[in-house]
Parts: sequence; C-alpha cells; structure tokens
Amino acid sequence: MRLENKRVLITGGARGIGKGIAQLFLQEGANVILLDIRKMELEMTLQELKEIGKPCEAFACDLTDQDSLLKTLNSVWQLFNGIDILVNNAGKAVREPFLQTSVENWEDVLQLNLTSMFTVSQFISNRMKEYQMKGSIINMASKNGLAGSSMLSHYNASKGGIVLLSQSMAVELASFDIRVNAIAPGFIDTPLDQDLKTDNEENLALTNRTPMKRLGTIQEVANCALFLASDESSYVTGSTLVVDGGHLANASEL
Repeated sequence: MRLENKRVLITGGARGIGKGIAQLFLQEGANVILLDIRKMELEMTLQELKEIGKPCEAFACDLTDQDSLLKTLNSVWQLFNGIDILVNNAGKAVREPFLQTSVENWEDVLQLNLTSMFTVSQFISNRMKEYQMKGSIINMASKNGLAGSSMLSHYNASKGGIVLLSQSMAVELASFDIRVNAIAPGFIDTPLDQDLKTDNEENLALTNRTPMKRLGTIQEVANCALFLASDESSYVTGSTLVVDGGHLANASEL
C-alpha cells in the first residue's frame, strides 16, 4: 500500500472528486479526515467510507468562516496527532457573464476557492515545519486556471491563483521537505460539472475540443492525486498536472 498509515486531510470531501480521492487513499492504507460544509452528505459519505476498514473521520465546517476554520483545523491536527498529506479540494463555480458579476459573487467564489486554501495550507504547513514532518500538499486547480473562458471570470481567476500559489508554496516549503503540487482537471463527470450545464443540455456537452471525446472520471483524477501524495513523486514539486483528455493541447481547433 502506497499510503500506509499516512494521515490525510481532504477539504470538500463529501462528494465528487474529494470523495473519490478519500476512497482511493483509504484503500491505499491512509487514515483520512474530511472537511465539508454539506453536513448530511458528509455523514452519508463517512458511513460509506468507514466500510473500507481504515480510520476515517469528518468535520462539518464552513471554510469561509475564518474563526471556525482555524478551530476545526486545530481539532483535525489533534485527532490524528498530525497530518502528512493535505488535499485542498473544496471549491465552487457559478456561470454568469462578467458584466453582470456582482462584487458579492466575486468575493464569495474567491473566498472559498483561493483564500480558504491559503488558510488551510498555511496552518498545516506551519505545523509540519514545527514538528519537522515530511509532507505533501495537493491543490485542486483547473484547466480554467491555465486558459480563459467565458461566463466563469471569478472561478477562472481563483484557479489561476491556485496555480501560482502552489508554485510559490513549493519554492518556500521545499527546504522543510514539504512538496506542493496542483492538479488541473478538465471536464470531469462530477456534480460540480453537471451543475454547470446550460438549461438546454440534457448531457454535459462541453467536450467538443477534447481529443479523447469524453468526460474524465473521478477515479482518473484520484489516481493523479495518489501519485502526487505518494513517494513515487518524491522529486516532483511546484508542478501542475493537467488531467483534461488533451483539451488544452487542442487550443487551435475551431
């Protein structure tokens, strides 16, 4: 098992990619803690994951509430007496025109997608440094953080920020034996991507420029997270692993 007894914190773990990563990491021997604001969904996911047989716990938490988040992170650290792997997965997206985007919506998306990631990462990496713990931090970016698109200005800005935050963290934390990388998924069959369908779409028709001509799966993103979390990527830091079926590589297609 590649993550035997590693202590893992995953934000946004109640569903989608976060849940998929938790499931795979538990199967690989990790002990996992989930954070999510969706309390009922989180409890259902927790009961399902506990059937794998490895320690798994969960905290319902609003990551945009700074005081509550810091208290929860203290509890998380104490529960497993440390964290070896952090997966910053929590995020949201709202489709709306740039010209009609309110400051409130802009700040709401940036607060969850980027600022809370900064807060969680700073807390955990400070503790890793204090206790001289080797660590791996994985930040969930997006192909939208590497190239622009319409209707998602706040989401795209937040994901672009995640890419550069991850690089900056990697440079500063390398001397403490803490690796930091990002994953940039393309169109993945998740609740979030399904929520972004337009009203006239029966299926998620967002893959016209994707050479592989299909949506990615949660398992395929989780497999990449496992690589970055494990010692198999021991010389990989500051990288953004694109998981998009070739979508960004196909930028010149009409």
